[in-house]
Amino acid sequence: MKKKDLQVCLTVFLCGLITTVFLTCCDRPDLIRYSAGLDSLSAVLVPDKREGIIDVQLSGSGSNLILKGETDQQTVKDKVVAFLTGKGLQFTDSLKVLPDTSVIKKPWALVNVSVCNMRSEPSHAAELVSQAVMGTPVRILKVHRGWYLIQTPDFYLGWVDAEGICPMGSDELERWKDSPRIIYLSKTGDIYDEPSGTAIVSDIVAGSILEVSEATGSFTRVILPDGRRGLIPKNEAELLDNWLSKARPSPENLLKSARSFMGIPYLWGGTSVKGFDCSGFVKTIYYLNGIILARDASLQFRHGIKLGRSAYPDSLITGDLLFFGSDRDGIPRPTHVGMYIGDTEFIHASGMVKINSLDSARVNFSRGRRDSFLGVGRISGAVPGEGLQLVSGHNWYIDN
Repeated sequence: MKKKDLQVCLTVFLCGLITTVFLTCCDRPDLIRYSAGLDSLSAVLVPDKREGIIDVQLSGSGSNLILKGETDQQTVKDKVVAFLTGKGLQFTDSLKVLPDTSVIKKPWALVNVSVCNMRSEPSHAAELVSQAVMGTPVRILKVHRGWYLIQTPDFYLGWVDAEGICPMGSDELERWKDSPRIIYLSKTGDIYDEPSGTAIVSDIVAGSILEVSEATGSFTRVILPDGRRGLIPKNEAELLDNWLSKARPSPENLLKSARSFMGIPYLWGGTSVKGFDCSGFVKTIYYLNGIILARDASLQFRHGIKLGRSAYPDSLITGDLLFFGSDRDGIPRPTHVGMYIGDTEFIHASGMVKINSLDSARVNFSRGRRDSFLGVGRISGAVPGEGLQLVSGHNWYIDN
């Protein structure tokens, strides 16, 4: 083909393509409008994709519209369907609510290892986004080649290796909630095969919850989620019901928990004594005192009682959360969090768990944190709800 003929053919093809795109858009202005409305509604229903799933598309034309995608909440689907129905649209509803019960027969699970790593994608090479400790109840939303997409009690999402959890049906979860259980309160330890301690079944970390088989001497016999059995020293754990009845985030308790983790190294995505990031550290402190906080610093910043920068230090109490980051156009963007411990000081995970001050007269003064200080969130006195839940009031752990 001659060069001139090739140019003519290319011109005709491009004109046809442009005409096709133009006619398609002109023929479907309603679809574009409704899709934009769905995008706006999705942002309201699931404001943060770290804590929920909503992927909604409207396709087709005329009377052949199809609603496709997925969400992790039936209430979200109901509102999407109501939105479109309210516009007078007729459509085929193919929006899935996860988990897909035709694929996932057991939609619940318990974490089966001392610390289960949660990743951004179903791969060991993917970013570590969070962790969950042994005995944590989780929802299973998807499965992909030996990996599960799970949601933890704080509603955070992540992919875990199949070895890290033990799937169970709803009836099995109810039986677990009704069983006698212990919560492990020492920083770290081992589950032994025999009282002699010569053989180890697994390691265990603070906050783990296990079913009790029986008490024997100075040990408690426990059952791991996958059925393994072992012994835990009685003085390292407490019956869950007893703990729930008295777990309180008092200044004294929070300070004791925080100081027990001094020197533990920083780990991006870490929420256990094997390594903390900043929000994972304060989250663990509060969890060990009966409160489930949101996962990330930017999520934690949304909840609790808001106090401005001027509240530091005179109006603060031990346990207040100090947030750090940037403020652009009047919009705070927190990227770091620590916990106030009194006398101008705060404890946080930065390189390691350590204590700093925003007072320039102190030897542990941090200029960088002072310059990026955004404000304070108070957990004490805040009304429990989304982003700030009582373990004793969370129906994944106990029946209420």
